[in-house]
Amino acid sequence: MADNHGHKPIAIVGSGFAGSAVLIHTLLRVAADDSITSPVKIVMMERKPENLHAGLAYGKAPEYRSHNLNIGSKRVNPFPAGKNPPGFPTFPEYIQQLAQENPAMEAALTNPPRQLFGDYIHHLVGLAVEKAGNKADVETIYRQATRVEEHDHGATVEFADGSSMEACNVVLATGFQDALAPKFAAAAAKSLRFMETPYSLKANGFFDRVCSDEDAQNVMIIGTGLTAMDAAVRLKKSGYNGTITMMSRRAIMHKPYEPTPADEYMHGKLRGEPRPEAELEFTKHPPHFLKANTTEDLVRSVVREFSTLTGKHGYLPEEVLAYWERFVPDVAKKFPHADFGALIHANEVLITANRAGVTPDIGVAINEMLESGQLQVRAAAVTKLTEENDKMVCHFNPMDGEVSFRAKNEFNAKAPDPQTTQFDYVISAMGNTASYNPVSSEILDPLWGDLMKSGKATPHWTKMGVAVADNFSLIDAEGNASQHISVIGVPVAGHMMVTPYKYPEKPGAGGRLGPMALNVTGITGATLAFMETEYDRLVGGFRGKEGSLSKRPRVEVGVNA
Repeated sequence: MADNHGHKPIAIVGSGFAGSAVLIHTLLRVAADDSITSPVKIVMMERKPENLHAGLAYGKAPEYRSHNLNIGSKRVNPFPAGKNPPGFPTFPEYIQQLAQENPAMEAALTNPPRQLFGDYIHHLVGLAVEKAGNKADVETIYRQATRVEEHDHGATVEFADGSSMEACNVVLATGFQDALAPKFAAAAAKSLRFMETPYSLKANGFFDRVCSDEDAQNVMIIGTGLTAMDAAVRLKKSGYNGTITMMSRRAIMHKPYEPTPADEYMHGKLRGEPRPEAELEFTKHPPHFLKANTTEDLVRSVVREFSTLTGKHGYLPEEVLAYWERFVPDVAKKFPHADFGALIHANEVLITANRAGVTPDIGVAINEMLESGQLQVRAAAVTKLTEENDKMVCHFNPMDGEVSFRAKNEFNAKAPDPQTTQFDYVISAMGNTASYNPVSSEILDPLWGDLMKSGKATPHWTKMGVAVADNFSLIDAEGNASQHISVIGVPVAGHMMVTPYKYPEKPGAGGRLGPMALNVTGITGATLAFMETEYDRLVGGFRGKEGSLSKRPRVEVGVNA
């Protein structure tokens, strides 16, 4: 697929937030680039129309307004703080524009729906396409990429329908894949009483079925994080009146921010959100754990310092971790990869739950369910899930729920007597379960399955995502960096955690902790860093004497938001 001048397009595989951020920032640079002589051809590939410019996280699949972001609208922006291009609104400004015609939309400032953020990104893409004008040609195709073959002058992208296309450069922005049934739920995976993820089209029918089933008295949600809280709130708001049991190994939940009037929020922050770093005295000094020389000392130092700052001095856990995460690259250099990776995996849930809260609307609904007894939260490790006699049978080991930084196997060792409980329906809310390490049936996406099995890609040493070079070029099993394949977003979670980039906060700000690399801020930072080093390579073929911009090329952004 080449343009009229014989130029092969830039291919972006995935149109979620990461892919859309790459598209937006590429178009903005193209608009300001006087050296472009032929329209920059960009082809965006998406498997599902409902995920265009929104992905699984912000797409149209779930029922609208049943799922919120976990933070206020001011904290999600695909541009550096205070640096939105002229004519490109911030998310709060976008919401305020909508509220002019529908005042009820103002509530989205403090409780932004996920899909509304997807609409916002779609709006920004349209503005970026318009700004680039006849200097760019953007096309969206709805196909599933299954293979990428690199060659001297670009790469070939193959699709599930047997077709293929040539590209000068390929950006893999595949994001969160559809959730898989956990291994312990394999026997129940096809049951109509089990749902793998609340963020899918078929989840809509599942929730309708549960809420209309007069015999449904108890529903179990596997997990206690944001996805689990989303699912519980949706059940309640959809009319389900039975009991809900949320279950995870540590039974840790995100702390909700307090209800805050929109005017107050726009002049400050949500009540309970972290304060500006300039107001936090402890940030004037580097953390003590940087002096640790063994992993044992590191664990003790982190626990002691965290407890002192959040207990004795009253700092919010989110304030502490937001400051600490910039030092992760420094700590990662001091200890063996296996040891550091094990520590992160053992405490991933603990870190995530303390790194960000949930919006007031979610918090109020969850608290009401807890106080009424409709919602129960248990610390337990699910070991097996089956369907028997129109019931879901859950086998689990009760845990002590204790919170501490320690090895996963030590925590799992505290699993006393196995127990069994029946539920009418079960929802898996464990988040993204696709694994890049090792190559196994857990790799749901055929594209990554092929990349891993063929050795074109290799797992990152943190076991989070794949290995890439500092410029986000894919690294193969031999350690060689690709010349035409780059990766942005979820698949570079591990890399972003331990690699210092100057974006989005300030030069030398450091990495993003574990799952937090997957949020808007982390992906924006990765995109900006990627653009800074790779933009010239991406558009190099569209510069030169040949070509004309006198004729406006076809621009197809896809379906309307």
